[in-house]
Amino acid sequence: MSKRLILILALAFMAAFAFAAYAEVQNVKVSGDITMSGVYRNNFDFTKSVNAGSNNASNYNDQETDLLSITRVRVDADLTDNVSATVRLLNERNWNGESTTTVGANKNINMATDTTTGGANSEDKVSVDLAYVTLKEFLYSPLTLTVGRQELHFGNDWLIGDPDTNGIALRSSLAEGDLSARKAFDAIRATLNYDPLVVDVLYAKVAEKTPTLDDDITLMGLNANYALNKDTTLEGFYFGKIKGASNNLAVTTSVTNIDAASAAVYTTSTLAGGNPSVNKADTVHTIGGRVVNKTVKNLTVDVAAAYQFGTYNPRFDPNARYISASQKAETAPRSAWGLEAIGTYDLKDISMISKYSPSVTGAYVYLSGESRDRTGGATYRGWDAMFENQTFGHIINATLGFSNASIVGLSLKAKPMEDITVKLDGVGLWFNKKFTENRLDILSGVDTARQFRMRNKSFAGQEYDLTVSYDYTEDVQFSLLGGVFLPSKAINGNLAVNNDGTYNNKNRTPATELIGTMKVTF
Repeated sequence: MSKRLILILALAFMAAFAFAAYAEVQNVKVSGDITMSGVYRNNFDFTKSVNAGSNNASNYNDQETDLLSITRVRVDADLTDNVSATVRLLNERNWNGESTTTVGANKNINMATDTTTGGANSEDKVSVDLAYVTLKEFLYSPLTLTVGRQELHFGNDWLIGDPDTNGIALRSSLAEGDLSARKAFDAIRATLNYDPLVVDVLYAKVAEKTPTLDDDITLMGLNANYALNKDTTLEGFYFGKIKGASNNLAVTTSVTNIDAASAAVYTTSTLAGGNPSVNKADTVHTIGGRVVNKTVKNLTVDVAAAYQFGTYNPRFDPNARYISASQKAETAPRSAWGLEAIGTYDLKDISMISKYSPSVTGAYVYLSGESRDRTGGATYRGWDAMFENQTFGHIINATLGFSNASIVGLSLKAKPMEDITVKLDGVGLWFNKKFTENRLDILSGVDTARQFRMRNKSFAGQEYDLTVSYDYTEDVQFSLLGGVFLPSKAINGNLAVNNDGTYNNKNRTPATELIGTMKVTF
């Protein structure tokens, strides 16, 4: 732990003791957690490694073994009955390692909000993870106003929950960016509590790039939650994401696109050649609803559906490909659909197994997709992940984007002993829009990430994860996660061709991971 972090911890505790003398006017609580993990990951490119020193340009030896720490210290201060403030500091780092701009084995970081460069000193970096003020009964009693860096969670985090989601990789000091603890948005949130109706209105600045240019990422939305009765909750929502596209191409962040047929690289200037329409903002407007029902004893059903519309700008999509190099990039209208259904059944009433606290969860997710061989400004039908915070398969979450997919999952959970919990997850994934044979694609949707060569097949693969958790005390937990993803012939199924012209599918290999974790909460 760095000297800077130790100093901050000491000051926080000193402040807690100092404020205790003034308990009649304010209450201060100091809390936090320390998470330490050992991570082993291999073949996240789904390709067999070649021997060291090989002349083969496709040397995908990506075995990863390291240790990491995530430390958080939180201070909550109640200034009056209706005014409180919260600050949380965060340090996350690989042990004694120099940070790079690479996140995990599959994607690089788009420095959307944090302009501080990495390097040898990044492990000493302590960032402000939370910093917000809560004003209860602001102006009138039903209104609560929360201003500052805060976590935003709506529904089951299908759309809003994590700015560091698969499609928007924010800066992280960890090599395994998908394990980052960053979940906060710089936002203003107004909550109107008309029990049983609760309405939230929010505005967030996800990325402030060049202050004088229209190149920010902005989030706005409205979420209405209505408790119909003790068993049914209804929810309606609108969330809008606007990614500005300034006319100044020299400084506006965009992505590098690759032609579908030739794999020729298109730079920002090439994409904009003679076509000013690419300077339009990329907008995603999502409207939908959600129902949670517990009418059937021990069964919880959670169903959500949404429709997306707006404007698609190919400058921000690394997979925006066109049939010919002469065809210029064009913006297009959006039209996409998403559906999610999750059911959890508690088996506690089955006498033979009730002592193990068993439960089973099934999930189905549909996210519409887009063909990569687009023509001109035809309607874009790919689902935008917004700022989702869900995990259907840990390896899938780290390597694949949350779009163009049908996902089916089954999870079994039980406590074979008092302090031990075991969870087994199985996930299958299909592409809703099959890829054109032999096309390159960045499946994570993150610019400069690893490309995969695709085949014209729907089934992508299946993943199995086993997690064992041990509650050593109320404040200390150990866990071990093991996972394997078995890719189908759709991914890397044509990297090599046999003499008879058939594909050498032996070049594909499963991706594996093993993560051991100790977490202490105080």
